[in-house]
Amino acid sequence: MKKWCNLKLIENERATDIVDDLIAKGFKISDWIMDISTTLDSKINDHYDLWSISLDDLGFTGPTKIKDFYSKLEEAGFATVPPEIALILRKEYTDQPISEWLRVATPLNSMIDSDGVPHLPKLGSGLGNLYVETYWAWPEAIFHPHNEFIVEKV
Repeated sequence: MKKWCNLKLIENERATDIVDDLIAKGFKISDWIMDISTTLDSKINDHYDLWSISLDDLGFTGPTKIKDFYSKLEEAGFATVPPEIALILRKEYTDQPISEWLRVATPLNSMIDSDGVPHLPKLGSGLGNLYVETYWAWPEAIFHPHNEFIVEKV
């Protein structure tokens, strides 16, 4: 596991405003993110001590349910972040290496689309674009030891 960044926020923006700003600046935003952003209204802190942690870092050696990863994450002194943090990180993390996809650990059921499907955000870089996409995020969703997530140190 490694420290990823200290994120200091100046103001509490609404998710839809952040998405509109990302689109205006040429970022590629998935339909799911656009849909979900209309329902987001998390309490945002003014500072986040963010770390990149893989399932391997927490001792997982094979396919693992996200609910089990989240449980062990908490035991290790880390926490998920509000979904809006993924949107803010997309604005800030503009030097992302090509082909990198970063998952942002958000609370389960904090990002539900209008079809009722839970999501988890991911930030990507490729084809000359920077993306905000999603994975489906049921508690039983499977991830692997090499998968890394951005989380908060508490």
